[in-house]
Amino acid sequence: MYRKLKGVIYLQLLKPRGVPVKILTLEALLRFLEPNYSVVPKVKQELKNRRKGYKGEQDADYYTQLLPDEYFVLHDLRLTYKDLIFQIDTLILTTKFFIVVEIKSFSNELYFNGDTGVLTVHFHDTTTGADNPLVQALNHSNQLKEWFASHKFQIPPIEHLAIISSEKASFRCSSGSVARHVGTAKSLPLKVLELAKRYKKDIVTEKEIKKAARLLKKAHTPETIDVLKNYGLKKDELLLAVPCTSCKKRPMDRRGVNWHCRWCKAQSKDAHTTVIKDYLLVVKNSISNQECCELLKLPSPHIARRLLQSMDLKAKGKTKGRIYSLP
Repeated sequence: MYRKLKGVIYLQLLKPRGVPVKILTLEALLRFLEPNYSVVPKVKQELKNRRKGYKGEQDADYYTQLLPDEYFVLHDLRLTYKDLIFQIDTLILTTKFFIVVEIKSFSNELYFNGDTGVLTVHFHDTTTGADNPLVQALNHSNQLKEWFASHKFQIPPIEHLAIISSEKASFRCSSGSVARHVGTAKSLPLKVLELAKRYKKDIVTEKEIKKAARLLKKAHTPETIDVLKNYGLKKDELLLAVPCTSCKKRPMDRRGVNWHCRWCKAQSKDAHTTVIKDYLLVVKNSISNQECCELLKLPSPHIARRLLQSMDLKAKGKTKGRIYSLP
């Protein structure tokens, strides 16, 4: 797959970045809660932080796509090795070397100490420590080497790079060797090309790179989140009904092929789709005809089945015991 910018072919994007499931789940949880519920401020704060991180990754992705077309890129990989899960923000593959990229959206003054591996964050008159993306990238590169070795797959050397995506951040490094592996989103292409100067010999072919990418994508395990447990909530605390698409009051009633609001008289053909998807993110990862019937306050499971079958969901099982999940 090729990404194009103003008619020019740049890198080959083998796995795009999607909206993180944590963001989708937190957004869904908020739709199930009264605005004044006690946990809402905490949920909103976590959602704000995660959106900031995702925005930083998107900013870095823009500059990643400016790399030449002999570079292959996979975003957002979540792999398992020896029962340990490690996540790679961006993996860049070439025939000569690979690069693991860790992206952070710090917006303060940073100091990377190569001797101790400590990242120091300065904000006004306060100094604190934080997770060091450079150390994380190095750890993930080592784990990735072991992962490929366990699959008996020959790979070239793996480099690592920490990218600070926020333009508000400034950083210093304890040495030039550390600075070579730290950069901003805008400098990402230059940092990659600087590292490329160290590698002259092809170790793998483009065909082998694509084979490695297929292996990685097949091994990728999407994250699952028990958000109710994380926030100490129970199912009966949620507003499980179809909200009005206009005034947001619940429930809407199903009459014929439309949903009708009792209060503002709005109508909708597909008001059920969001609440079903939210249920699959927040309550459980599958839903049966009967559960859907209860969720939507429908008079018959047959109507629920028809609505579920009309959505882009994965179905499993026989007709009576069939369950549906997100694709």
